[in-house]
Amino acid sequence: MLALPQISHPLAERHEALWLRLATLHKDICVIAAKKPEASVGNTERATVEGLISDCRPYLRKPVDRLPVAAETFAGLAVQLGQVLALLEDFENRHAYWDGKRTCRCWRVAGEPLPVARLRQEVAPFELKTFKGRNMREELAKLMAAQDSGHYERGFAAGRAARQGPPQPGEDAAL
Repeated sequence: MLALPQISHPLAERHEALWLRLATLHKDICVIAAKKPEASVGNTERATVEGLISDCRPYLRKPVDRLPVAAETFAGLAVQLGQVLALLEDFENRHAYWDGKRTCRCWRVAGEPLPVARLRQEVAPFELKTFKGRNMREELAKLMAAQDSGHYERGFAAGRAARQGPPQPGEDAAL
């Protein structure tokens, strides 16, 4: 049986942060490219894109010797960012899985499963049980109700005794 690849928690978290930054930049560049596809890209945008592509290096399928230079037009830049975004999603598909217990997509990491946070999934609540299989919440509610009942009974007895006053001399205190 082939062992499935695992990644570290920091690598998964870094992937999610990069994916969000790259997806936002890609969306903005696509809006500009739709209006002015042949417009030249400024130096600031090029430096930003090249930095993001460089940060994505650990997530590429094959090691790349030289990273590509950012495209000169907005249309080309939109295509280039889309390709890098596709590589990030490919990495996620290879290193994440569907966890039926939590009903969400999780990273394949060592230890406790880590849900893919950028998907904003509804993670099913985890039932807390003791080693005997009892629900801890119900047991705690019963203990609190019993404690409240005991406080009430003691307070009621103290109030009743205060209303009757101190025992009279010659009365039996045991009554």
